[in-house]
Amino acid sequence: MSIYLKVRAVDRVFYQLEKELGSFQKSTGLGCVVNCGNCCLKPDINATALEFLPLAYHLLKDGKAEEWLQLLQNNTSTTLCPVLNTVIAPGAKGFCSEYAYRGLICRLFGFSAMLHKNNTPTLVTCKPIKEQKPQAVAAAEIHIASKNNYPLISNYYMQLRSIDESLGAELFPIRIAIAKALEVVLGYYAYRRPPRLKKVA
Repeated sequence: MSIYLKVRAVDRVFYQLEKELGSFQKSTGLGCVVNCGNCCLKPDINATALEFLPLAYHLLKDGKAEEWLQLLQNNTSTTLCPVLNTVIAPGAKGFCSEYAYRGLICRLFGFSAMLHKNNTPTLVTCKPIKEQKPQAVAAAEIHIASKNNYPLISNYYMQLRSIDESLGAELFPIRIAIAKALEVVLGYYAYRRPPRLKKVA
């Protein structure tokens, strides 16, 4: 499967997830705390290279992939996500400078469930949401316990893995996952005609 087709396949998984997340959030009232971004500051968040393939492909089309890879390889003094803005820009959805191309973990965190003992689904959310939105958290827990539709982390990672077993299985710190995605995209197009660069207005 070509990189382009893999990117499209990942995008389809993300599109389905956004629909399920939207329904889940609408039913429960669960949502991020305004101007929080604490999850983006955690240095121990792990991800697969595959979930950042769309970001790497987007950067390639923008002519920025090599520059980003060099920055990631050369700047080892920080563990923070490289797409993190420390200040929210006017009109931005959050601290992510590449929000449309964020990874699967970024989409799931705070609004999903994971299976615990006896395959019991349990809400996965963060401390700020628990503290500032307890009613929404309670509603989400009831919603999940009632076996209504909700995003299950393992389901989405299995879907990703079915696209590319090698890129979708191993977890890395986000900076390394993005660097690996960039290496895959740049390596693939090293001897192939790259996609057209986006025109800058």
